[in-house]
Amino acid sequence: MNHRSLFLNLTYRGRVRSLRRDYHVLEGSDHYVLLSPSAAAGGNYSVVTKATVAYLLKRVGGTRSVTSADVWAACKRSRLLSDRFSVLHALYVLVAIRAATIVKYGSPLRFNVRKRAV
Repeated sequence: MNHRSLFLNLTYRGRVRSLRRDYHVLEGSDHYVLLSPSAAAGGNYSVVTKATVAYLLKRVGGTRSVTSADVWAACKRSRLLSDRFSVLHALYVLVAIRAATIVKYGSPLRFNVRKRAV
């Protein structure tokens, strides 16, 4: 990915409230940027491709009360998802674009994923 064009022409898609922090999702031409600001002046960001989001919807779309571990088990052989955190970031993007909802704010988080095309 070209990091010079990573933050060009982004549109704000929404905020996702998780257990410990809020995430802000921005949409680019072929990717999403997941921002997690910290209490100080800094923060972190993750990049989730639109191909990853489409793959996740194809594999677990229409599933209710799914955890990130369930999604990781269903998508373990994918080259698009490298670890459990990438699965969780992709699920946060699905919540921001209203293709999923968080239904239980416990440990672990549970998501309802809608069945629809991106």
